[in-house]
Amino acid sequence: MDYSILKHSHAGLAYLTILLFVGRFLLFYFYPVWRRNKVIKILPHVLDTLLLVFAILLCIRIAQYPLTDSWLTAKVIGLIAYIGFGSVAIKRASRRAFFAALLSYLYVLGVARTHDVMSWLAMF
Repeated sequence: MDYSILKHSHAGLAYLTILLFVGRFLLFYFYPVWRRNKVIKILPHVLDTLLLVFAILLCIRIAQYPLTDSWLTAKVIGLIAYIGFGSVAIKRASRRAFFAALLSYLYVLGVARTHDVMSWLAMF
C-alpha cells in the first residue's frame, strides 16, 4: 500500500477517534441513558482497531518501530495514557480524566507531527 494512503488513513482515523471520544463524553455526561446504545459502544473499538492496523502498517512501511525509535516509543506511551484517562472519563464521567485524555491526545499528535519526544515544544 502506498505510504501516502497509509499516512492519511491513519491520520484521518486519529481525528475521527478524538471526535468520537469528545462526542461520547459529552453525550454520556449530559445524557447518561445513551450509555446503553450498542452502536456507540462498538464503533470506537472498530475505529481504534483500524487505527492500530494502519499504525502497524506505517511502522513496517517506514521501517521505524517502538522501543527502537524514541518518537514512536513516546507515541505508544502517550497512547497508553490516552486510553487510561479516556476509559476513566467515559466510565465515570470524570471531567479531570477527560481533560487529561485530551492533553495526552494532543501530546501524541505533536509527537506524530514533529517526530520528536518533546512534541509541540520541539517546534520552538
